[in-house]
Amino acid sequence: MTRMPTPKPRTASPSAVRTSLKSGLMAGAIGAVVSAVINYLIVGVPDGEAANAVNHAVSGLISGFTAAFFGLLTHQRKAASVS
Repeated sequence: MTRMPTPKPRTASPSAVRTSLKSGLMAGAIGAVVSAVINYLIVGVPDGEAANAVNHAVSGLISGFTAAFFGLLTHQRKAASVS
């Protein structure tokens, strides 16, 4: 009589909420730093409210793209290391 092999215990994967919070905090921190650098070094202090709104829109666009890029890069590296 042969004995059935015992299955390997599953390792618990991290919670989706915890992973999302970590990614969100990292992306938020990157976005805040990039936005601050853009507003301080590149854009400067605007003369009016409309210029201020445009400056914030541009810095938000750039920082959002940067955060999304690094978030996707991190996700792909983690997915590649798992498989």
